[in-house]
Amino acid sequence: MPMKSIVMAFVLSGWLIAAVAAGLIVAYTSFFGVAVLGVVVWFVSARVDQERDGAVGAAVTPGFLARQFRARADMSPAERLAFRDEQSLEARATRLFKYLGIAMILAGLGGFWFYQL
Repeated sequence: MPMKSIVMAFVLSGWLIAAVAAGLIVAYTSFFGVAVLGVVVWFVSARVDQERDGAVGAAVTPGFLARQFRARADMSPAERLAFRDEQSLEARATRLFKYLGIAMILAGLGGFWFYQL
């Protein structure tokens, strides 16, 4: 069995567990659960947006940042352009998920408020 199939099965099972957990949250808490999931989506997208430069985790040292800066300075113009294109694509994706999180929060709180009247 190829290793890619095993990895994909593992990843998809993780997404299945996350989807079931999200469904249970919404089933038991109704619209308020949608708002809570919106906060989670918004938080994760903001965190990913902050860590776009690659400095992830607690092991960010001055030497690590210096090597990262040196590697970017040594890039060719084509590599630099490809890097900027990749970062702009990531920025658009995180912006989309930020907006999705905000929409889920508004829909959840609006539905919660509407059904409490």
